[in-house]
Amino acid sequence: MAVVALALGLGLGACAQNNTPDSYGTLTQQNFLESCTNFYFDNTDNTLAITSNTVKADVQAPDQSTCQCMYDLFSGPQADGNGTDGGMPINASVAKANNIDGQNFTDLNAQLKTDPQKAWDNLDQSYKDGINACQQSGGKSSGSSTSSTTSTTVATDGSTTTTTGA
Repeated sequence: MAVVALALGLGLGACAQNNTPDSYGTLTQQNFLESCTNFYFDNTDNTLAITSNTVKADVQAPDQSTCQCMYDLFSGPQADGNGTDGGMPINASVAKANNIDGQNFTDLNAQLKTDPQKAWDNLDQSYKDGINACQQSGGKSSGSSTSSTTSTTVATDGSTTTTTGA
């Protein structure tokens, strides 16, 4: 499991404070894949192509298919959306605006930078299962081994809270 946590940490660790994503899209995907695979990607007209140039020397990392599978778990089926449609919300603002409790991509990223083990330990089990399935299948599962669940709670004052898990 430590290898899986490391791969997750590498993948989300690409988001520096000055480039924290506000939506999933090509740039977020590129940053994730570059850190996860340890290879730079060329971005031409929002199409990513892996290069032979490594980010860091002597680092073993998952392959592109495995990392793409992991990214798909977070972004959900709308790879250019905000993660509220079957993925993890991209940030706290998106989660709050959609009444979604739980983790979000940018807060998870910040925690991975300070305490990767705690981030892994606190990660929703459905994401852990999905990441493990991606690694075990070499990315062939494309996240299909996890199902998305959404529950909405209505308080006595009429306010609602929606919780989504992959």
